[in-house]
Amino acid sequence: MVAALALLILALASSVGAAYGQASVKFVVFGSLGCSACSQLKETLESSFGPGSIVFLEIQGNSTNAALMDRVYELAFPDLPILERVIPLTCVLCNGDLAAVVCSNYDAPAEFWCSLAPPPVAVYPDGRRREISPEAASEIVSLISGSVGASVRHVELAAILAAAAADSVNPCTFSVFSALLLLASSLSRRRAVRTGLSFIAAVYAAYFALGLGLIRVFSELWWLKYAVAAAGIAVGSYEVVSSLGGEFRSPIPAPLKRATERIIDLASGAASVPTAFGAGLLVSVTLLPCSSGPYLVALSIMAEMPSAVRLALLALYNAIFVAPLFGILGLVTLLGRARQVKRWRSKRLNVMNLAAGSLLIAICMIVIFVS
Repeated sequence: MVAALALLILALASSVGAAYGQASVKFVVFGSLGCSACSQLKETLESSFGPGSIVFLEIQGNSTNAALMDRVYELAFPDLPILERVIPLTCVLCNGDLAAVVCSNYDAPAEFWCSLAPPPVAVYPDGRRREISPEAASEIVSLISGSVGASVRHVELAAILAAAAADSVNPCTFSVFSALLLLASSLSRRRAVRTGLSFIAAVYAAYFALGLGLIRVFSELWWLKYAVAAAGIAVGSYEVVSSLGGEFRSPIPAPLKRATERIIDLASGAASVPTAFGAGLLVSVTLLPCSSGPYLVALSIMAEMPSAVRLALLALYNAIFVAPLFGILGLVTLLGRARQVKRWRSKRLNVMNLAAGSLLIAICMIVIFVS
């Protein structure tokens, strides 16, 4: 079971690496997700060339990308007044070489983009074209490569993986899952294993589906990630302070807490695959006030990435999130250590909360000051 999960995480990590390292990116678009022209261009390119062909660099609220766009304008359009610089600004790459830098032209058909090929040209909003010198083209390629290169991505990837780690030691999820297994362990080992696996599968599916929906929201509202990061710092600080007091205080409202306990009682009583799966889906909703902090921050980072990378990271995040649940399942059902798990859970809830809160604060700081 653990080996299978390890292989799954390794496979997902490999797919993330492949998505990052692929040479299929053809368009680097400077713009803002709040700009209708930018969104229209993004949709046109994605539908014609595939989501993996685009790197979208948000300039709103990102001084690094804004400065980079200004430099590309200086190199490709040296005669264009600053006040006439508009978005979207699109750099077209063919096999790693610059083919064109296109100003506006967001409503151009796919045939227009297919016609662009080296030697590089600058395309003005009115359709005029001028050649870009080899020196300027080389610098533009160097600038673009740096903007989407591994150095920035490693920071973002590290933040996402840290968020997954913080979420995986979430005391609320640990507590609920342990309670389910402790109740189910009085049954046969086989039924307990099936109950646990069904519960884990439901949690994974629910969080993955939730992530798909929220990523779309974040991609439309660029400023939301900063609001989430600020809220995450507040939540993380609360978790750290409450943990240092030596006591874990669940942020779940009393009605949701009672509903969760009722769901667990029903699922453990029936101890069937369908009821455990249903319990996992319902508990995923009732635990959101307690477990959504790191997930929201990670999703806000994923929203700025190409679609293929988003899906790979989303799958990897949730695999890491449920990994400890497999460990608990093995301890309780295979090794028969239900009592040890119960004691450990009671003694370490505040420690896990401290770790999760500290990681959440660090991740949010990265989002605000680095991402």
